[in-house]
Amino acid sequence: MGKLAIETRGLSGGGRVSATKLLVLGIVHLSGGAHGYQVRSELQSWGAESWAKIKPGSIYHALKKAAADGLLTEHAEPGNSGPERVLYRATVRGRDEMVELVRDGLRRTHDADMLNASIAMLPMLTRTDAIAQVNERVARLEAELVVQAKWREHPNRDAPEHVRDQAELWAGHARTELEWAKSLSKRLSEGAYTMADDPGSWRTVPDHLKIRF
Repeated sequence: MGKLAIETRGLSGGGRVSATKLLVLGIVHLSGGAHGYQVRSELQSWGAESWAKIKPGSIYHALKKAAADGLLTEHAEPGNSGPERVLYRATVRGRDEMVELVRDGLRRTHDADMLNASIAMLPMLTRTDAIAQVNERVARLEAELVVQAKWREHPNRDAPEHVRDQAELWAGHARTELEWAKSLSKRLSEGAYTMADDPGSWRTVPDHLKIRF
């Protein structure tokens, strides 16, 4: 159970950074180019501050960091009777990174921030790829629940009772998430959502942000 306890703690910070990075890259890419305030406004309209715990300051930091890492380009534009504005555009590396972050967030367990961000950007993947990543999540959750069941059969008597209750809580969440992941895989297999390889996807519509996923 020690391994499970470690996996369920301490991931939210790193996951939040990755989630912000993914959403910022996604918005810039979908818009074909955006200023910082436009990225912030779009994410606010999605309610990302609540479900991904994204703060406005972290959005600007993520934009600057992505540009420094070669994932975005920066283009200075004159402001209207004010300071210059920076227009960000996704590079090929940035698009590849965005897709890989979506894939990672779908299959990685115990990271709610990344899962939420990946679901928001789910149509960045082809249908086959998305199904494969969700099925990987299903397999991981099933394996972890097997380990947890064995621990319940042979519990560590030295562990405090309240720690055992925490394990039961985790198992309950995992079972619920497992059913959700199986349902998502089934719906994707049946044609839910417009995925990257479907007609009308973000690859074919000029004004990407008018797509309603």
